[in-house]
Amino acid sequence: MEQKMFCYQCQETAGCKGCTACGVCGKQPEVAVMQDLLVYVTKGLSAVTTQLRAEGKTVDKTV
Repeated sequence: MEQKMFCYQCQETAGCKGCTACGVCGKQPEVAVMQDLLVYVTKGLSAVTTQLRAEGKTVDKTV
């Protein structure tokens, strides 16, 4: 069985363990996946810029 929905992004998750069914908050599976990707990429960018700053390198403020 293919699991199309898994979301752990908000307070609406049943039992604080993540949703596997659409309808609790109304979010579609595609939106949950894109939000997960955005968070993943943002955390990676943060890790890289933190390391660059620790090495004394300048990180442009637009990053």
